[in-house]
Amino acid sequence: MALQTLPEPRKVARDLFALGLARATLWTALLLLVVLATAFSVLTDLLFPTDTKMFGPVMSSPITMGLLEAWFMFGLAWGIFAIGRLFGGQGTLEQAITTVIWMEFLFLGLQIGTVILSLFAPGLALILMMASMFIFFWVLSHFTAESHGFQSTGLVFAGILTFLILAVFALSFVLVLAGVEPVTLPVAN
Repeated sequence: MALQTLPEPRKVARDLFALGLARATLWTALLLLVVLATAFSVLTDLLFPTDTKMFGPVMSSPITMGLLEAWFMFGLAWGIFAIGRLFGGQGTLEQAITTVIWMEFLFLGLQIGTVILSLFAPGLALILMMASMFIFFWVLSHFTAESHGFQSTGLVFAGILTFLILAVFALSFVLVLAGVEPVTLPVAN
């Protein structure tokens, strides 16, 4: 099904939605993916250490990384459900959670492939990393359109981009009000 997701995302979405998994099962699977993604991030940080001054204490703490990962995934699931419903969609929360689970499953596989390629083919790893961003939005747009019964995947994609841009501006505004200052990067000599 993972290989079928790229050429036929709507069919895979229908197949996954037809499983009819209980909400508790879906939340548990999503939590498991949060743990796996966080563990993989820690492993990646061991292989490719990052400068803590550059990313601050947030990225250096596995617990904080896990909480951010969980917040993002749970928020994405609720966003897919609520915003789709706001625009007249018929999708359920279970379908939204299934969408996030499947996307995270695919994305985790792509991240593992990227790290493996980084060890012996950094150029290919960069290409795979760029492709994974495309795949993320491709799957998100098609699964969201399928769950809510929208015909135009392009309009769903435009809605996702609009929402993300507005969310970034809102988050920036909140961070400025909270007194968070931008990180200054060291100047190379």
